[in-house]
Amino acid sequence: MPGLVAEMRGDIASAQFIREFIVISKKWSYNGESRNPIFYYYFEDHDDLKSMLKVIQNYGAIIETMHNNTDRFEFTEEFAEYLLLPV
Repeated sequence: MPGLVAEMRGDIASAQFIREFIVISKKWSYNGESRNPIFYYYFEDHDDLKSMLKVIQNYGAIIETMHNNTDRFEFTEEFAEYLLLPV
């Protein structure tokens, strides 16, 4: 889980207004909207990714917003603020 949270921190720090992300395999393609940038988290980069996201979701830090059969989530503002805190 620390690796995933660290990646999320880096993403939010580099794009402070993006809140949405998808969970995907590096073997798949996803054609998102260029006007609506999102973050990507890959199964290959994080063991048990979906289980970790379920824990984060249970704490109310992310909200599932599945779209087009793609696992899609949003950071809550509280979690985004937490991710932006100095480590």
